[in-house]
Amino acid sequence: MALLLCLGIRKGELIAAKWQEFDFDKTLWHIPEERSKTGKGISVPLAPIVMEWLKELKIRAYGSEFVFPNRRASIRFGHISPDTINAAIQKLFRQEKMAVPHFTVHDLRRTCRSLLAKEGVLGHVAERCLNHKLKGVEGIYDRYDYLDERREALGIIAKLVSPLIE
Repeated sequence: MALLLCLGIRKGELIAAKWQEFDFDKTLWHIPEERSKTGKGISVPLAPIVMEWLKELKIRAYGSEFVFPNRRASIRFGHISPDTINAAIQKLFRQEKMAVPHFTVHDLRRTCRSLLAKEGVLGHVAERCLNHKLKGVEGIYDRYDYLDERREALGIIAKLVSPLIE
């Protein structure tokens, strides 16, 4: 969940991530177009703490091609099921460990976007962090990917979130 919050990505993009998509030297994750809701691939900048988490996950993946490998033999997925994170959240609710009345995985994207706004990140940069297409004339003419700006913005979120995780 920390990765979803710090990267502003969609659940499906993360659970099916393969190690080959990550460039640890450039601290980038290249989400391919076939797994991107917009139909266009995107490079997601990775903050230093996110890199630490990924290195730990790579050890735990034990040679799997997936960041989150399925722990059981599955015909459908080599990675965890799309329902795994939802089930974990529901379990926390049943155990009364959630301090909010309602919560879904998608709320992490909403929280990321809200934190970006609160920290003063420009709207068009925040929208690109979430891999949203820019709207209207701006979306037609503005083809810049804002990689450096997104790196700075997502770094801010990671610094806010990481003390709560560690």
